[in-house]
Amino acid sequence: MAGQPAWQQSAAGSTLAQQIGHGTWREIPLDRDVPSVTIGRSGAADIIVTADATASRVHAIVERVCDCWVIVDDGLSKNGTFVNGERVGGRRKLRSGDTIRVGQSVFIFRDDHPAEDEITIGQAPLPTRNSLTDAQYSILEALCRPYDARTPYSYPASNCQIAHDLCLSVSTVKTHMRALFQIFQVEALPPNQKRVFLVERALQSGVIADHER
Repeated sequence: MAGQPAWQQSAAGSTLAQQIGHGTWREIPLDRDVPSVTIGRSGAADIIVTADATASRVHAIVERVCDCWVIVDDGLSKNGTFVNGERVGGRRKLRSGDTIRVGQSVFIFRDDHPAEDEITIGQAPLPTRNSLTDAQYSILEALCRPYDARTPYSYPASNCQIAHDLCLSVSTVKTHMRALFQIFQVEALPPNQKRVFLVERALQSGVIADHER
């Protein structure tokens, strides 16, 4: 469906959705008959990330192992490959909804047959600024402020950081964060994915813009 992020579209197989602009994605099918896919700046790579000096010529490999996909960076890249904000050391199994960062490029992995513990984000439209109270918006803005997808060691703010910045109690921040997880439909994701995915969705929806961070 036009205008929706790629991972919300129906797909016949596992895919990588590559972010090519705020709210704009292209869907890249992963062929079960092709054992591996290379990502890098080289013109010989299967997925080419151009105009990105932070990406290596051959940066990472997405590889099929039995019934799952793994991402491999065992020293291929100079600046590292990140899954949900964590640097990959060697290889890492991918789960539906995982956010992959290669240099300045962001991908979302989607599995056509996820395991029971691998839950993808729903298909409802993204929220708008009017979906949030002023307090929720302030906390979301503080959460997003230190995060930059173009920087390898960039993470959303912690609850303690947000509480300090906004002069709130940590318990108040946690209450609003739970509401934001529900509004942006990430509450069902594993705990280590929620915050990064909430930030990504806030930016994709335009609720938070770059100049506001």
